[in-house]
Amino acid sequence: MAKVTVKVPNIFTSAGKHVEGDIVELPDAEIKSINASRKGALQGETVLKKAATKVKRARNKNGTLKADDPSTPNINEAWEKE
Repeated sequence: MAKVTVKVPNIFTSAGKHVEGDIVELPDAEIKSINASRKGALQGETVLKKAATKVKRARNKNGTLKADDPSTPNINEAWEKE
C-alpha cells in the first residue's frame, strides 16, 4: 500500500471517487495501472511498509523472566527483540 496525492481534477479508484489534492492509500499495482493510463494522475508513491519486529520475553542468566525496571520509564527491560 502507498499514499499518493491526486493530481487530476477527479479520478475513480477502488477506494471511491477522489478530487485533486486528496491523499489516498492504494495498492501499488493499482497506482501503477492508473498512472499508466493517465500520466501523472497520482504522485508521491511512498510505500508504507510496517517493520515487523518480533519481541520475546527477556530472561535472566538462570532462565527466569526479567522484570521491567521502574527507574527507567522509557525502556522496558522485560521484553527484547528476537
